[in-house]
Amino acid sequence: MNPAAIAADQPTPRKVAIVGGGPTRVMAPFNDPTWEIWAFSSRRWQPPRVTRWFELHALTDLRQQLASRKPGRRTFPEYWRYLSSLPCPVYMQRRHRAIPTSVPFPLGPVLKRFGRCFTSTASYLVALAILEGAQVIGLWGVNPKRSDKGHRDEDYSRQRAALEYLLGVARQRGIEVVLPPGVSLRVPERPRFVATPVLYAYDWRSPHAWWRDRVREQWRLQRALAQSATHSHRNQEHRSRAVPSRALSSRAAPSQTMPYRAIPPRTLPLRSVRVRARATRVNGAGPQP
Repeated sequence: MNPAAIAADQPTPRKVAIVGGGPTRVMAPFNDPTWEIWAFSSRRWQPPRVTRWFELHALTDLRQQLASRKPGRRTFPEYWRYLSSLPCPVYMQRRHRAIPTSVPFPLGPVLKRFGRCFTSTASYLVALAILEGAQVIGLWGVNPKRSDKGHRDEDYSRQRAALEYLLGVARQRGIEVVLPPGVSLRVPERPRFVATPVLYAYDWRSPHAWWRDRVREQWRLQRALAQSATHSHRNQEHRSRAVPSRALSSRAAPSQTMPYRAIPPRTLPLRSVRVRARATRVNGAGPQP
């Protein structure tokens, strides 16, 4: 039999490209139709082709994180409009009517198979690709490292450890793992499970939800500014009320320190009185001597 015909009869391996918002996203196989494109990111970029989109943050969490403008990122209204315009399935924590193609992410089966190890969106996607029987899994635009803006060293460690564990599980199951050049991730031969007490995106209400540290810091700053403004306003009101009372007391001071004195009646000079008396005697209107 012709070897080319044999190769044509063999099923094409299922390949899943997980594409985040990092710089290596431009290297993803968008032009290769044999790859499924599973994308996620709130950055201002338009992938040429998308098979599935993933936004696993709760609505309130997402709205708060995208409340202010950040360089290179969409605001919440912009991102929400973009999600609602996608024709592909949009995986979220639950279905939203405003997102017509939204579907719930299968968190239960993923946790049952892999445990509580998820510390990034990419880790959920790797687990789902394994569950769905992908034979090749590639990561582009995903590279948690210490130089990432807004990520502390412990955040880096959490994200990296969970992602490398799941990539190691994939390789153990015979799945080919593809990483672009320059990525610092490694695929361990003996993956070590690392549990997390806080599930990324889902446990956003927890005080230990480390990805919300910046949001909480902004809240603390806003509260401090609001309290300072309120305190300043109250002080100003107090001063404005105190000034009239002091002015009134200063105006009333002379009447309190100086007793009332009646103005004496107007008197005529002595010479005028004598002239009038002589005129009276001459006319006979006055008393006689």
